[in-house]
Amino acid sequence: MPETKIQNVSLKLCHSDVERVKTIARRLRVRESDLIRFALRLTFTKLAPLHDPNTRGRDLIPVFLECGPELAYHFDLDSRTLESIVNGDLDDPRKKVDSHDLEILAISHLMPGYHFETKLRGLPDTETGRLDFSKPLQQYLHDKYIGPDNAQQPSATPDVSLQIPL
Repeated sequence: MPETKIQNVSLKLCHSDVERVKTIARRLRVRESDLIRFALRLTFTKLAPLHDPNTRGRDLIPVFLECGPELAYHFDLDSRTLESIVNGDLDDPRKKVDSHDLEILAISHLMPGYHFETKLRGLPDTETGRLDFSKPLQQYLHDKYIGPDNAQQPSATPDVSLQIPL
C-alpha cells in the first residue's frame, strides 16, 4: 500500500457548524476529524467532474443537477460565472449548455422551493402545496443534456413551464 502524506489544515467554522460536527460525530460514535474527512470526501465525489479541467459543457450538468442551487447560493455564482465554468473555451456547439439554462441555474436558489415556502406557510388562511422547483428543473436539464435522446444533439431551448401547486 503506498504511503500517503497527511497534512494538517486549519478551518474556520462558525459556532453552529462546530456544534453540528460535534453532535453528529457523537451520535455516530466517531471522531470529529473523521466526520469532517467524510464530509469532504462526499463533497469531492459529488463535485468530481469539476476536478477535471477538460470536463466542459453538458458533461458538467450532473454536478449542477446534484448541487446547482447550493453551489450558486454558497459561492454567489451568477450566470456569467457559470457560463465561464461550464462552457469556458468549449467550441463544440453540441456540448455547450445554453446561456438561458445557465441563467436558470444561477437563480435557482432564489426560487420559492428553497426560501419562500416557510414564509408562505406563515401567512394566515394560505393553503400551499409543496413549492418545489428543483424536480421540474432537474428533469428539464436531465432530459435536455443527459437523456439518451439528447446526448449528441445541439442544444435547443424547449418551452418549459414550472408549475407551482397552491
